[in-house]
Amino acid sequence: MSTDLPPTPDSRSELVQFILLARDRGATDEFISKLLRDYGWPSREVERAFFELYEGLVGRPIPTPRGASGELARDAFFYLLAFVTLGVWIQALGEMAFIFINHLIPDSLNNTYGDPSWQVAFALARLIVAYPVYLVLMRQINRDLAAHHEKYFSGVRKWLTYLTLLVAALIAIGAVIAFLTSFLRGELTPRFLLKALVVLVLDGGVLWYYFDWIRRKPALQGLRVKDEG
Repeated sequence: MSTDLPPTPDSRSELVQFILLARDRGATDEFISKLLRDYGWPSREVERAFFELYEGLVGRPIPTPRGASGELARDAFFYLLAFVTLGVWIQALGEMAFIFINHLIPDSLNNTYGDPSWQVAFALARLIVAYPVYLVLMRQINRDLAAHHEKYFSGVRKWLTYLTLLVAALIAIGAVIAFLTSFLRGELTPRFLLKALVVLVLDGGVLWYYFDWIRRKPALQGLRVKDEG
């Protein structure tokens, strides 16, 4: 059975042609996929090309998973709740750091900090509740990714993660702007500097982790379907 596909101007068909030629010369799917991604092809386009390739080999389209819309809704729920709890415990941790800084370097001109004991208790309560929930949700999300590799390319995962990264990036930009404003006006104090550093450290940690997390890809197992015919 011939696996040659007629060339078309469509870029995805050209990609399938390249994959077929590379496989005919002994390259594994794992190597081809890595090569194309390293060359700059988007991961989603590479995956679609492999889908098209295997549909051509077996002579029928890949079946649509049952309950796909329900799975998307479930995934959206887990991602949204995970990112909301992330914001809650990060904000609570930052607030506790601010309270400590206010206590370490008090402002004699401004004593309107409220009751520190109530603020600490409220921040600690949010941290105790939100952080374990966040860990459980992220563990479940990572388990789903390990079990179902196609979820790495899910629009739900990409859109909600990049939305979270956008919020974190805006907070970091705002902190830098506030820092520079105080610096240029000559009003930079150790207390303000420490608070800005807390925001940048917490926010930078979120940006670093999720930028790395969203770029993770499933490890292909070097599958090679032999065409017999």
